[in-house]
Amino acid sequence: MTKKIYYIIFFLSFLYLLNVSFDRIKENPRAVIWSDCEGYYVYLPGVFILKDFHKLPAGSMWPYYNEQGEFVNKFTCGVAYFELPFFGIGYLISKLKGVDTNDYFNPIYCKSIAFGGLLITFLGLLFLYKALIRDYKPQVVWWVIPAIYFGTNLFHYSTKEMGMSHSWSFFLFAILLYHIPKYLEKPGFMNSVILGGILGWIVLIRPTNIIISLLILLYNVYSIEALRERIRFFIRNYKSILLIALAAFIMFIPQMMYWKEMTGHWFYYSYSTEKFIYWNKPKILAVLFDVQNGLFLYTPLAILILIGIWYGWKVKNFQSPALLLIFVLITYAFASWWVWWFGGAFGHRSYVEYYAVFSIPLAGLIDKVFSSPKKWVQILFQFLLIVLMVYSVRLSFLYNLIGGPWDGADWRWNLDKYKWIMSHFFRTQH
Repeated sequence: MTKKIYYIIFFLSFLYLLNVSFDRIKENPRAVIWSDCEGYYVYLPGVFILKDFHKLPAGSMWPYYNEQGEFVNKFTCGVAYFELPFFGIGYLISKLKGVDTNDYFNPIYCKSIAFGGLLITFLGLLFLYKALIRDYKPQVVWWVIPAIYFGTNLFHYSTKEMGMSHSWSFFLFAILLYHIPKYLEKPGFMNSVILGGILGWIVLIRPTNIIISLLILLYNVYSIEALRERIRFFIRNYKSILLIALAAFIMFIPQMMYWKEMTGHWFYYSYSTEKFIYWNKPKILAVLFDVQNGLFLYTPLAILILIGIWYGWKVKNFQSPALLLIFVLITYAFASWWVWWFGGAFGHRSYVEYYAVFSIPLAGLIDKVFSSPKKWVQILFQFLLIVLMVYSVRLSFLYNLIGGPWDGADWRWNLDKYKWIMSHFFRTQH
């Protein structure tokens, strides 16, 4: 398949899924900017409509207040950077249609953000394609991209809950994966600034995602000697490291200005009492297997990713040492958080952005299987991928119908819910 045909299919898929996503939110567009999503978004009306952060309403968010009794947004402004052009589009369309532009939760604003969430996801998939095609055959990448999109909850967060941070972060992770080899090959001014900007943006959106920076240190590192050489590389290019740090810091300046204005501090832990309370007894098994958003239960494709990491470790390929370490660390971090299932979510949402880099061992595994001389093995594996994609997409559509969000420490499947899912899974209407 030529690149031209691939891009045509890519574009047509985006148009089709845009229609799907608008259909999914038509009954309640406001849900696109609700709860956490509202926290990411309200910086924009705060700047351009209210023109005063002191007037921001708590809305649907869990409120925290400063000493003056004013609402302080616990969410950082990284997603708002992304949403800015789509907020502007919503403003212009509202004005042209005679809709109140000061109502910054009107359906036009909500649909504009929804459009942006899907668009940025597809741009992320495009950069993921460009990153993978450097090392893998087109027929392998042809399977990896749809498997990552449809076989994980990335599909859900780009067609139903676009206001959440994960689709936007997925884009940044994909660009990071694309850019790392460029930086390591030529750590000059521009590549360093771009890398620092990407990392700063990633951390601004979600601080724990700083763990992904390990991929830069360990990219193509499969031995102790290779690790020593990478460290020597950074020492030789210390000016580049300073540029990366400076570019990352610049991304934080608007956030620091907000914190200073609202709290009197340049740096502020905005999550207050929400902490990593399970750090000494992490809920790892629950994060991976529990019915409350367990990774493998709602995204069984992750099992294939881990098999790919295992195989890559054996053959010293597929960035397996780096990705195994990253998987272990993020799982520990998620399992230590006070609400380890991360609230009302479809599947374990905190892994979503990491699927961009976890696509590498999946590609390695698919490449291995497709190299098998036994045709039936290839066909069976392709069938498995299709089943996993159908499973994930179908469950996403059933999520709200069965009473989503699935939330709360005591939330559990019961026999009635299980029977309902089984009776509706293969229905064409929902």
